[in-house]
Amino acid sequence: MISFQSPVDVKDSMFIVFGLLFSYASCSSFSSSNSSSLQRSFKIDWENDCFLKDGQPFHFYSGGMHYFRVPRQYWRDRLQKLRLAGLNTLQTYIAWNAHQPQEDGQMVGLHDITEYLTLAGEMGLNVVLRPGPYICAEWDFGGLPYWLLNKPGIEFRVYSEPYVAAITKWFDILLPKVKPFLYKNGGPIIAVQVENEYGAYGRPLVCDHKYLQFLLNLYLDYLGEDVVYYTVDNTNVVRLACGALPGLLKTLDFGTNKIPHFQFKMLRQFQANGPLVNTEFWTGWFDKWGDSQHANVSASKVATRLEQMIALNASVNLYMFEGGTNFGFTNGAMSKDGYAYNARVTSYDYDSPLSEAGDVTPKFWAIRKVMKKYVVIPPGPVPAHSPKWSSGEIKMSAVVPLLGNLNLFGRCTVGKLPRTMESFNQSGGFIFYQVEWTGLLKNISLYNVHDRAIVFLDNVRVGTIDRRFSANGTVIFPSLEGSAYKTISILVENMGRVNHGSYMGEDYKGITKMVLINGEIVNSLNWTICSVAIEQITKPGTLDIAEGDSVADHFTPSFFCGNFSSPGVHDTFLDPRGWGKGIAFLNNVNLGRYWPGVGPQVTMYAPAVFFESGDNQLCLFEVDSFPDSLRDPFWGQDKIWTFD
Repeated sequence: MISFQSPVDVKDSMFIVFGLLFSYASCSSFSSSNSSSLQRSFKIDWENDCFLKDGQPFHFYSGGMHYFRVPRQYWRDRLQKLRLAGLNTLQTYIAWNAHQPQEDGQMVGLHDITEYLTLAGEMGLNVVLRPGPYICAEWDFGGLPYWLLNKPGIEFRVYSEPYVAAITKWFDILLPKVKPFLYKNGGPIIAVQVENEYGAYGRPLVCDHKYLQFLLNLYLDYLGEDVVYYTVDNTNVVRLACGALPGLLKTLDFGTNKIPHFQFKMLRQFQANGPLVNTEFWTGWFDKWGDSQHANVSASKVATRLEQMIALNASVNLYMFEGGTNFGFTNGAMSKDGYAYNARVTSYDYDSPLSEAGDVTPKFWAIRKVMKKYVVIPPGPVPAHSPKWSSGEIKMSAVVPLLGNLNLFGRCTVGKLPRTMESFNQSGGFIFYQVEWTGLLKNISLYNVHDRAIVFLDNVRVGTIDRRFSANGTVIFPSLEGSAYKTISILVENMGRVNHGSYMGEDYKGITKMVLINGEIVNSLNWTICSVAIEQITKPGTLDIAEGDSVADHFTPSFFCGNFSSPGVHDTFLDPRGWGKGIAFLNNVNLGRYWPGVGPQVTMYAPAVFFESGDNQLCLFEVDSFPDSLRDPFWGQDKIWTFD
């Protein structure tokens, strides 16, 4: 067993009062006299409560930005602004599901990781790396691949054989690519996080230290012992003990509602020595569908708490520096018990120092003002806001309804319920159920709907069941006339997999339990079940639509498309007000979900790099609104939230 130098345990309660004050001052006063003879190194000086970079005391002041939420063409611009804010370090997660979307498929985007790390190093930034494998991040399934749910007997975030075997295979691929970027090897990575807020996992808390040690051993095997490994947890002694490993640095995460002095004092009750670190100092917060307004944390509060932490000789990461966007079906969700469910919006703006479009905000200037007191800001002007363009309305005249065109949308099979999205090897989007019914028809009840079901009778919408309010629901059918032979159709939307909490392992998508008609279970009927892979039908040549097509007498979920011209050089925002709910596609790129009537997000960020110079196509997969009530969308220059 590999051993580490461990911090000294607290022996005397007097240390908490007086020793804490000493720890705040000791790092800044310590200096190594022979650092010039030392090899490139980054380590912890436990005695002096310091990080040592090449033998000299060091604090990192970092900003969080996730490569998978920001188009690669913008990375350099954003990292330059990070430096101009006075920060010296970049923090990022690695999202496993972004690179291994299918278990047996080809790895994708691994070069994104290496290019991101390379760029950070070229720009003189250090990197704090958070490889997970679980990352939370308000990201679908907390960064874990959906296909893990198909493994029999799997348990998540514990030492479960199917789980650790999959992690081992992933790390066998990932960590050799990371190793050359370690600081000791000439790269920018100065620290590596083990798991993520593990002390808060489970009800009751899981505290599986065998699992944590397994992860650490993988890191040790691939990256070596002479790397700073650390854990992070919320400010709670029980959680710190649950999520910690002996000898590893323990760090905290907290926001402006906490007083740094008292948070670090609490940490010293658990870990007497070592650098003080706030791994996630929350500069804002995330949004979920149905919030009354966009999350907001004042710039002055962020600046005040940041300066307080710097005065305590703490290293700080601003989570987030730029939030970015949950493009496609990548947003996460929360559900503590399977019923109290809420889904994150497409924007991950986070009220960050940089906006979703990468523009500096008042919070950026407040942070820069603080940092100027402690560091030398790199020379050069701070870039002005990037130009945005706007357009007139885009005529959406082409329509393809889902019902009656299932052959365009995906694969279908006939079988019994329950049948979920995962059984089709499908990660996101929709799943469709249909059954023929003869005889009396009063009502239909769905149990454990994940996450939003629309019920149709003979292609007429009769009701909706929304897991945000209840995963179970009953739809009363209207009085029927004529033939007793009826077609019942149900479209279920995956609105995002749970990214936090012990319910993650049960978040299968679709109708996950049973269906009752007139109070009788009908799972054993012959259901037609279809994987609705809507991302596929917008590929070139798939949609063959004539101008002027119209919907049927009763609206059903449909694709609307329109062509327009673009200068192709500036960012913009799609304004879908007047539409209901759906998915927006720009030139076959999934921009994510829109739901302006529910909010708080109204407009959708569309980066310039997604446009073509000249002819472009916008398609909306609209699931809720009858077209007569819709106005044509357009591109606007402003990010709009509910009640802005």
